[in-house]
Amino acid sequence: MDANSGGFPCLGNGNWDAPTAARILDLLPGLVAYFGLDLRYRYANDRYAEWRSIPGREMVGKYVREIVGERNYPLIVSKLRQAAAGEPVVYEYDIFDGEQQRRVQGSYVPDVDADRKVIGIIALVTDISVRDDLQRRIARGEAMFNEAFENAPIGNAIVDVQGHLIRSNRAFAAMLGRTLEEMTELSITDITHPDDIDADLVLFRSVLNKERDGYWLEKRYVRKDGSCLYGKLVVAAVRNDAGDAVRFLTHVEDITQQREAERRLAETNARLSLVTKAIPGGSWHLDVATSRFETSEALAQFVCGPTSATMDLARYSSRIHPEDLVTADLGPLLRGDMDRSSVEYRLETIARTRWMRCDRRLLRDAQGHPEQIVGVTIDFTEEHERRALAEGQASTDPLTGLLNRRGLDQRLRDLPQECPCGVLAIDLDGFKQVNDQLGHQAGDALLTETAYRLRAITRTMDLVARVGGDEFVVVLVGLETSALQVLAERATVRRQEHFATIAGCGHHVGASVGASWSPQPPSSAGGILARAGAALYQAKAAGRGTLRVII
Repeated sequence: MDANSGGFPCLGNGNWDAPTAARILDLLPGLVAYFGLDLRYRYANDRYAEWRSIPGREMVGKYVREIVGERNYPLIVSKLRQAAAGEPVVYEYDIFDGEQQRRVQGSYVPDVDADRKVIGIIALVTDISVRDDLQRRIARGEAMFNEAFENAPIGNAIVDVQGHLIRSNRAFAAMLGRTLEEMTELSITDITHPDDIDADLVLFRSVLNKERDGYWLEKRYVRKDGSCLYGKLVVAAVRNDAGDAVRFLTHVEDITQQREAERRLAETNARLSLVTKAIPGGSWHLDVATSRFETSEALAQFVCGPTSATMDLARYSSRIHPEDLVTADLGPLLRGDMDRSSVEYRLETIARTRWMRCDRRLLRDAQGHPEQIVGVTIDFTEEHERRALAEGQASTDPLTGLLNRRGLDQRLRDLPQECPCGVLAIDLDGFKQVNDQLGHQAGDALLTETAYRLRAITRTMDLVARVGGDEFVVVLVGLETSALQVLAERATVRRQEHFATIAGCGHHVGASVGASWSPQPPSSAGGILARAGAALYQAKAAGRGTLRVII
């Protein structure tokens, strides 16, 4: 039968003629074909011919396998035979068009004559790939929404226009100490603190009245046990085509800890403000990017007086003692070499020069780069003076005012490594007799006068110490070997001079001196006495008032 000639079966005994029916079928968007019971083509519309890239007249008389191909044939042959047996068939399958795969719906309807005898098969194949893709997209979107809704770490709920909870996720239920089933039995007024209901309902109704599409609000929620939590509520309306709200999507974040932290911060700031007013000093900050430095008003007023405003870096730095500018340097913090430091420096204030302790801390940005430096500067002058006095007492002989052994050790550690030193170890001759016969008062006076005479023959840079009862040590800083003998002899002679303390008593007090020299400073008093002590031992063995030198 030739489809283009108009020859066509009755197609269900309709009254249309074949050419009219063929024209109508060619206009359909689906694939239409007519098969004989031998599964050979009797007709194919233009759409079918277009899909198969074969003119309709060339399909007529061809067996179905020749046209649909080996990949598609197994998918449809059994369905065609089922229709040839008189049973209509509708099913979905994937059709292969070369390398392209499409999802289609096949409908095979038996064509029967007046005696209800099957004389052919009418086939309609519709491309449903777009529909399926849309359904898959919808299903995927619903799955993604459900996944996000259920597994979100914050509370989610769907609320109807009467304010009843239709759906809740586990996080929201857990926040309120309820089960999912209990949540769907509640309304927004049931879970809102009574004092916050009106504020929420006003905004809720404004959405219903199309005055806004959503809102956010911080409010208190009531848990099942009656306790409260603070939540940040975000509400978005879902509207129909007419613009009416039909549902509300709500997100609730538990901010109870945040509100508590804010409360504690406010209390801390209040206490800090009181403390700042109570202590001498203040704070400052430096923006690393702009180099903008600013003191607090409290610090500016501490430095310049009660009417002073904040101070910039140049003005504040001008008040730091010149010798302490290196100590106060912010370079390591600006470079990010350290995150915090504490320094002490002298600051010229409206009262007088004060010792300040400054604690500095570096704040970094999200990438770890220096962003800001904050500092707190507090006057600790009295503490510094007490500490200096205590350190002086700990390193000084209380009778003579000379260094003691501990103080000598400390001063030796501060000397440069390449500094030559001459060392004198001095022991008083006849001191024990004076102390025993004239008493400790006379002995103390003798020690005090000895200290005075040692200072008289030494320089400011030299170290003079009393390291025992009547034992003294002199470290001649920077002394070359050529001058050691001269100074050692001078010290010996001065020790032989008559002491006013024991005049007329018949006692003579002199000194034995041992001297040594080193190209580097000794590490401790013990190291000094090693060689100078050996020289002193030789001097005492040779008789009173003698000198021995070991280089």
